Amino acid sequence: MTQSRTSDPEYWTEPSFNITDSDIEDLYQFLIDTEEPQSLDTLVRAIIVSRINAEKLELQKRLEGRTVYQPVLSYKTGDQIIFPSMQFAHGEVKEIRDAQNPQFGNFKAIEVSFATGRTREFASELDVEHPLNSGDGLSAVASDEPDIEKLVAFYGENVATVLRARLNENDEFVRLADQWFIKSLFSEVNVGHLHLAEAILDMNMGGPLTTPTILNDLDMDSGVKPSVQEFSLNYSLQQDDRFVEVAPPGKVEWFLHRLTPEAVQTVPERLKYETISFDRALFGSQLVQIEREIDDEWSSIESADMKQTVKFPITYPHLSSGTLPLSSRVRPLFPLGVSQTQLVTMIDDMSGQEFNVWVVGKHRYITGLKDWFESNKIPVGGFINLTPTDQPGRVILGCDRRRKERKEYVRMASVVDNSIRFELVKKNIGCDYDELMIVDTEQVAALDTIYKRSSQRPLNELLAEVFPYLMNEGTQQAVHAKTLYSAVNMLRRVPSGVIFAELVRQPAFISVGDQYWQFDPNRMQ
Repeated sequence: MTQSRTSDPEYWTEPSFNITDSDIEDLYQFLIDTEEPQSLDTLVRAIIVSRINAEKLELQKRLEGRTVYQPVLSYKTGDQIIFPSMQFAHGEVKEIRDAQNPQFGNFKAIEVSFATGRTREFASELDVEHPLNSGDGLSAVASDEPDIEKLVAFYGENVATVLRARLNENDEFVRLADQWFIKSLFSEVNVGHLHLAEAILDMNMGGPLTTPTILNDLDMDSGVKPSVQEFSLNYSLQQDDRFVEVAPPGKVEWFLHRLTPEAVQTVPERLKYETISFDRALFGSQLVQIEREIDDEWSSIESADMKQTVKFPITYPHLSSGTLPLSSRVRPLFPLGVSQTQLVTMIDDMSGQEFNVWVVGKHRYITGLKDWFESNKIPVGGFINLTPTDQPGRVILGCDRRRKERKEYVRMASVVDNSIRFELVKKNIGCDYDELMIVDTEQVAALDTIYKRSSQRPLNELLAEVFPYLMNEGTQQAVHAKTLYSAVNMLRRVPSGVIFAELVRQPAFISVGDQYWQFDPNRMQ
């Protein structure tokens, strides 16, 4: 028995495996034959089947006009012979001579010349029991038949990775969600269809509407399969800035971009962040850990793989903007597809009330929570809980509510002489919070005014401004790194890593342990 190449694991794995031009042509023809979009898994299976069939065809061509070698057969000079046990090498009989073996008796020895220039001798007219003498010799050629299902199960993922990359390089192949199709088979979608689609969405408060719902009112070619009509319309809507796809992965729903909330179209002022580079190598392990605990959405932290309940303190920029951060721990609860904008449902964990929020993936926030924040009296630093459900696009929202509000000392921000000040003030708090991050203000408008000016000021100046008013009443007169992060973000949108890097870099800030810091203005650089 000879193992086929397509049964060999190395055949399907990198770097050996790659997608050829011939594979692309086969897929092109496959989509023409099926006449409808196909999933990547289906295309992977088509590639595997095509490779197996190609190997069979290649073998048939190699056998054509040639004899499969069997020791029992008689040959003459000029005969073309194929040798399955030698990777189907073929050669030509050049000479024949008599031979004798004490065990097998008389037989013929044939000298065979191969294309490589090498010659070898083989036995002929040897009528003995031998595997190669069974049947017509094809049993040695008809090697183990590849099991398509096993190949798909074992190597499909690798084939998919290589195939996806190759298809992405080909403009003729188009992917929407996990469906692939070719442009030449698209149904016609003209300007009139797109104008009508806009009108349909406009009459439905902007959406969301599924593609089949929109298609019901479009006069498209009835001779084209519905799946092709749907794919073609989806592609055309995706290319038009008037429309935005807003469904979780696995679904397709459309909305008019101009009717999305303002916070979807324009990043809220408090959330705007211009990237500041810094050297994380300056951090000690404790600062790295605190950066992960804060989990600012602009920190370079990889997302978790698993969907699970997430608990985190809300910061002033998000509380004032009515948004949640799309941070490393939150992102798995809101997986993004091709579209970076999603309309999803939040479910209040106490009342069960449902309301829609918008995920703005490009700018890393979720908007539409201002009313919920206010009704639940969430303070800056208050803990927010997000719990996934079994249904994509639906997440349970809660906070650590208390049975009864109680007065506690809170750092209250005010504006004096165009500068921010903090003092401890008693205030009713209705939920649990991170005591290192809680800050509040009753001077929102005044704070917004100095925010616009502070966004251009150096970070060390902002730290120096807030430091004296945040120091605890102990003998150390120190401020925790989390507190500095929370306070500075009332003046300028900055992720924790940038602040921590400034603390380490600037001699005026002195670490006194447990990530508490002192400030010596005389050492400012």
